[in-house]
Amino acid sequence: MLRALIVAALVLSVGPFANAAEDNNLKNLIGTFVGQAFNGDGLYPVTTTFTMEIGNRLTGSYELAGQNTRFHGHLSNIIFEGPRTISMQWTDKDGEGFATMEFTPDFKSFTGGWTDKLGSSPLPWTGKKI
Repeated sequence: MLRALIVAALVLSVGPFANAAEDNNLKNLIGTFVGQAFNGDGLYPVTTTFTMEIGNRLTGSYELAGQNTRFHGHLSNIIFEGPRTISMQWTDKDGEGFATMEFTPDFKSFTGGWTDKLGSSPLPWTGKKI
């Protein structure tokens, strides 16, 4: 019985710290990152921005260069898969799919990839905070 009470107390005491750590990760994630993403026939400049909406909902957007064009996309359903890894959905004029990004411990840059909605063969997507 005493052992169960001790375990319960430990679990309850860790909870607030886990939430505080996730809140810090959210705060560190917010901002604008410049990097490159694969688009069509090669790597092109991309600007990725993460913002916090009312109710602590994380959203994002990106602007990607292409051959003779630039286009804008939206990032939604962003969730933490680990302390520094997020997954999300992307949507733009060419379609929709999924992306995963792993951030450095200081959240100053990320490496990741994006796929179509079938999830096949991730293509590169990187960013460095400006």
